[in-house]
Amino acid sequence: MREEEGVLPLPSLMEAWRPPAGGKRTLRGAYVRIKPGGSGGGAGRPMSMGQAEARAKLERIVRKAPEVMVKVSGKQYGAHHVAEHFGYVARHGKLAVRSSEGEVITEPGRLKAIAQDWAMLDEAMNEHGRERPTSLSLVLSMPGGSTDAETLHDAAQAFARILFEGSHGYMLALHTDTDHPHVHLTVATEGADGRRFNPRKADLHHMRETFAHELRARGVAAEATPRRARGHVQKRVRSPALHLDARLGAEGRRLNLEQLNELRAQSFVRGADQERRAEDVMALARQKQIRGAYAEAAVALAGTGKPDDHALSNDIAGFLADMPPAVSRRLARAREILQAARRPQDRTRPAQDGSAGTDERQPQGRDRER
Repeated sequence: MREEEGVLPLPSLMEAWRPPAGGKRTLRGAYVRIKPGGSGGGAGRPMSMGQAEARAKLERIVRKAPEVMVKVSGKQYGAHHVAEHFGYVARHGKLAVRSSEGEVITEPGRLKAIAQDWAMLDEAMNEHGRERPTSLSLVLSMPGGSTDAETLHDAAQAFARILFEGSHGYMLALHTDTDHPHVHLTVATEGADGRRFNPRKADLHHMRETFAHELRARGVAAEATPRRARGHVQKRVRSPALHLDARLGAEGRRLNLEQLNELRAQSFVRGADQERRAEDVMALARQKQIRGAYAEAAVALAGTGKPDDHALSNDIAGFLADMPPAVSRRLARAREILQAARRPQDRTRPAQDGSAGTDERQPQGRDRER
């Protein structure tokens, strides 16, 4: 609609939603570079969208539409390892697996034959004999209760066709025996044209965008925004670290991620200058910029006088109020340590008028720390 042109501050919103840069470099045409099937630019290209598309995305973000998950769950080396993985995703013959050729497979023997084909292609193209994965396994899912298994499966099949049809073989299986349905997608790393599939962070983001786009095309409110676009600056603890911690725990040892963070926080508290690290300062500046983009959009919408715009402006305000503080885990823990150290002093500090110090059993109004 022409009357809505120019309402949203597109440049600042596009910067707030900017996907991770880069992706897998193309070396002599030897590597696949993922291109999105939905909104946003290709790897390394800026996002571009109009007012209507930006408003729809803004509504999904601030009203907290479910975020899709696309993650690399593992790598398989050689025919035997690939066949074992196929057996796992097929629940050893209990589930059907769909191939990139549209074949629905239930026989373990057929799965082993495909695993052998993938391994033979990889070995034939491996000129230097380096150890490298024959396949990569991905998991595609949505938060529990946000979509039904059939829709998820259909969107995952479309996702696989868009990204890999005509280039890489893949096998796809739906699992419904957990808290929420998810799809296992196994992709042959060696392509029919000699290109390797080896996604990086930016590629995975574009894959998330593609999957979210296919879900929305099927009536599911789904988003794929970077964590920073939702105000999160603390890095997520990666699955390999969690799995290693669990494995060491079973052996009577621990990786002790919490202890490592505690040591870093204690070191910060004991430091003479207590300066923030460069990445902490950058995280604070980045979130300030992102907050500013949403606040600018809220003001612009509130000024149109339209009920729908006013409601969205209020939703943005609530989204900003719920945004987490821009501090790392180390700084968050250091703040807790410092506050705990100050509380006993606050309780016993004599009052200015000579009366007894404050007692935590007596209500005292607002906390000094706030």
